[in-house]
Amino acid sequence: MEIKKVKSHSTTTLWSKSFLLLLFGNLFIYQGILMLIPTFPLYIKQIGGNDLEASLPFAVISISALIVRSISGTAADTFGRRPLLIVGMCILIVFNCSFFVASGIGIILVLRFCQGIGWGMTSTVLATIMSDIVSPKQRGEGTGYFALSIILGTSFATVLGIEAMKRYNFDVILLISTILVGGGMLLTQGISMDSAKKELKPKRIKRGILWSDLFEKSALLPAFLCFLHSITFGGIMSFIMLFGQETGIQNVGIYFVGHVSMILISRPFAGKLFDRKGHAFVIVPGIVLMIAGLLMLSYSTTTYMLIASSLFYGLGYGAAHPSLQAWAIARSPAERKGAANGTFLSSLDLGYSVGAVLLGLIATHTNYAAMYRISILFLVAFAVIYGYHLIRNKQGNLKKNEYSEKLA
Repeated sequence: MEIKKVKSHSTTTLWSKSFLLLLFGNLFIYQGILMLIPTFPLYIKQIGGNDLEASLPFAVISISALIVRSISGTAADTFGRRPLLIVGMCILIVFNCSFFVASGIGIILVLRFCQGIGWGMTSTVLATIMSDIVSPKQRGEGTGYFALSIILGTSFATVLGIEAMKRYNFDVILLISTILVGGGMLLTQGISMDSAKKELKPKRIKRGILWSDLFEKSALLPAFLCFLHSITFGGIMSFIMLFGQETGIQNVGIYFVGHVSMILISRPFAGKLFDRKGHAFVIVPGIVLMIAGLLMLSYSTTTYMLIASSLFYGLGYGAAHPSLQAWAIARSPAERKGAANGTFLSSLDLGYSVGAVLLGLIATHTNYAAMYRISILFLVAFAVIYGYHLIRNKQGNLKKNEYSEKLA
């Protein structure tokens, strides 16, 4: 099959031409699309929308992307990567341009929902291509750098969108966004990927696509853990500006500088540690650092405390998040990598959405500092579930060893 050729190509070096094009293309696309997240609410308020309507552009694109991701993952496994990637990016660009002429909040939300279809397709296929061109021996390191491009794109997009909205109107934001996505599209066309449809099993042709085909069961545990920790990051992205106003901290955007800096520092050793020692050696300290960082953030009253909290949380997030994705791929069959990535990324979208809505409701009844302290409970739940899995897995291995010794 064509996929196997891609695997053999990736075993020579991690830093191949295709991998570099993938990283930069992914960075541009994420930055272009996600810079609309902090700016769309401001635009909706400018054209007469209320607070609820201002929160809907992020919600509707997340919902449509969530619906499409698992379907896209299965389709990528079935029909090949390149066709879906081209269609997805064309949808992104077309609907980005449609906002130039859209009038009325209702129409904007419909267009935003349609754009989410392209976003779900594009992001899922790009993650699947990464799984193809990175060898299993370098999975932790390769997935870590790919996740780094997503995290950098997300952080840069937040800062770029807010700063650009202060100086220009929303049309300029749309123009910058469209240029970034278009640039990412051009870069990804140089990636070597499978162009032919994979062989299908006869039984799958007869029964069609079942609900179980859309989600990869073996990736559900890492995906659920990703959902839990993404709730906390969704709260940070959505409310850090309001938290700064509440506490009187100026220029809270510096939080993302510290966050990204620690992720950059953690990447070289976290991915290699995953490949050599396994996921537990990276995820356990990662989640502990995230809890410490979130607790520090909730008590921050000065810029120095804010920066310190971003360093702890960023280091933990940079270790835990890519390792969860690499673990999800490693647990899944080779022919189901697309579905595994779709499952994982769906949990990411769902976590961000739940974080924005649920933590926002908590903040309305308390304050943003208390909201961040309460959100630590999701990381505690992460630690309990993951710890239980490790203990049960260890006990299972001990029983297998005892059984093997008896047979010997």
